[in-house]
Formats: sequence, structure tokens, C-alpha cells
Amino acid sequence: MGIFEFDDEKTKPNSETKQRDIILNFDDDLMFGYFFKDILVLLLDKCGYEVYPYGYESFFPNLKRKLSDIEQHDAAERIRSTPDLLVKHPDEQWVVLVEVKARTASGKQGVGIREVERYRRFWPETILVLVIPSGNYFYAQHVSKLDPKSSYMPQDFRPFEEIFSLAERLPEDFRCKLVRKVRTLFLNRARANL
Repeated sequence: MGIFEFDDEKTKPNSETKQRDIILNFDDDLMFGYFFKDILVLLLDKCGYEVYPYGYESFFPNLKRKLSDIEQHDAAERIRSTPDLLVKHPDEQWVVLVEVKARTASGKQGVGIREVERYRRFWPETILVLVIPSGNYFYAQHVSKLDPKSSYMPQDFRPFEEIFSLAERLPEDFRCKLVRKVRTLFLNRARANL
């Protein structure tokens, strides 16, 4: 069992976390991804890692839509696949690039992540963090260790704390609260059809 795996009763959204008004007027996937990127920034920071925005969306937010119109070209593909974060270990001398993917599928039938090949090609040192609404919720794997395929199972990834070992130090109440918030985001997305 991973450190982010809790029984349903312990992480059931309470009245404070239930969303009353669901807003449908935003770019759904983009917004959903930003929520989880921010959650991961908080998580890594709380673990003690130094976290910096790295992805091009952080510096050139309007470029995202424009790049999708450009035909496949190496420069555009490299920019489009820029990982979200640069993460530095506070004590050891290493930094990694991190890409965050949230998928509403629990992963039982596999999780489609078509961009893995781009990361393997342009950013092979990247760690891919997968957030799904079941099991340990937070998973991670080095892109270079993911075999090329169209769908991945949670078993293709490691529990988050195996890749980011400082997560082991997080207090249980913080981990439980984090899972509760993540679960609420997934539930509200499903209700809103986002």
C-alpha cells in the first residue's frame, strides 16, 4: 500500500469540500491540468523539494493554442512537450524535470498518455507523475523506463514516494487531506462532464 492510499471513508469529501456551483465556462482540460500541476507543486514543496515552473505554459501562456495549429515540426514538438516543473532535491545534488498528467480513468483499463513518445524523444530525463482517482492516487516513473505503448497501467508506474523519497516524511493528516481534495476534484469533474 502506498502512502497516499486511504480507505474511502477517511477521504470522503465533507461539506466543506463539496462544490455547490459547477462552472462549465472554461477550457476544461487545460484548467483540470493546472489544478493538478498546482497540487503537485504544493506536494513537492511540502516534502522539502525546491520546485520551479518550467513548462512553456508558465512563460508563454498564449502559445499553447497557437502551437496546436502548427504542423508537426521538431521545434514545435519540443516546445509543446516541455515538462511542467524543474525539481531540485534540497540535500542531494540533483535536479529533475517533471511532467504532471491527471487522468479520470482509474487505470483499470489502462491510461492513455499519447505524449510519452515526445517526452522520450525530446526530454528523456523527465519524470512523469500520474494522478488517477484510485489506488495510491499519485504515481511516478522515469520516462526512459516506460516502454512505448498506447496505454499504461498504474503498475507501469511506481508509487510517488518511491521516486520522490522525501514524501515519506509527510504527516498522515496532510496526505489524507490532499487525497480528499484530489478526490473532490475528480468527482466534480465527473459531475460537470469536464
